[in-house]
Amino acid sequence: MTDPTPPDREPRVPDAEPAAGAAPDAPPAPDAPPDAPPAPPAPEIPAPPEAAMEARGSDPRRLAALGYLGALVLGAVLGAAGLALATGAIAGALRAPTPVPTEAPSAGPTEPPVGNAIGRLDAPVTIEVWADYQCPFCRLEDLLFGGATDREYVAPGIARVVYRDFAFLGQESIDAAVAARCAGAQDPAAQLRYRDALYTFQQGENQGRFARANLVQVAGIAAVPSEAAFTACLDDPAVAKAVADETTEGRNGGITSTPTIRLRGPGGERVLTGFSQTWPKLRDAIEAVRVAAPVSPTPEGSPAPTASASPSPAP
Repeated sequence: MTDPTPPDREPRVPDAEPAAGAAPDAPPAPDAPPDAPPAPPAPEIPAPPEAAMEARGSDPRRLAALGYLGALVLGAVLGAAGLALATGAIAGALRAPTPVPTEAPSAGPTEPPVGNAIGRLDAPVTIEVWADYQCPFCRLEDLLFGGATDREYVAPGIARVVYRDFAFLGQESIDAAVAARCAGAQDPAAQLRYRDALYTFQQGENQGRFARANLVQVAGIAAVPSEAAFTACLDDPAVAKAVADETTEGRNGGITSTPTIRLRGPGGERVLTGFSQTWPKLRDAIEAVRVAAPVSPTPEGSPAPTASASPSPAP
């Protein structure tokens, strides 16, 4: 920050102000009789020292420093808000009370993450997330609603989330998807850590963010056990083919953009295309497939349907 005081001048100190609580000048006393004793002189109040004047903020350099500290405090507050957003705290605050299902799934520990999936294998709801690592709305979907989905549906055993590759935005999309699979080849949990790191460092499309050197560096951040095995996997054509095959599978299944979320459960199937925008929208779609719709009973007194009689053959 630039110092507001010119180099050839010292800051001007304003004239001393009367101290707080000092009594104003007393009005002249009325004429006293000649034999009255003179009034004692008023005690002198010393002027505040220069250090006390600076403590009140009269020095412009001090004001500039205070403004800089205020900016730091504001930055810390904004950073905390960003952290809350990234961890899904805001998404959790937006949610409304969840309807009570007719049959609650048995509570149990979440299965260990397996490569591209997290949640119990027997969870009644499957949430497929088709995404491209260079897609900014895929990153936003994950940051805003991923935490709430994990807390409300994955941890209780209601849903299992499966992340699917739809790498269609360019070569760096394919390379990033290959790298995530290579991380999971050594440690299934590392694939999910690597996925989160890719979204963290995402910036633009095909601008070198997911160049090979950067992908290797991300492997260290995601605690992939062996860098040598990881780099060897990056050159394996079978891994690249697996990414291409899954992208083709998604295209054949009707995926045309990212993110696309396909939900399946006892209540049927729902597909959400594009950024969900609000937590209630995603939550309501999950609830719609979570429980099967009740079967309408046959009204009493209505005759049961019978097979129609076959026409008699012509004589």
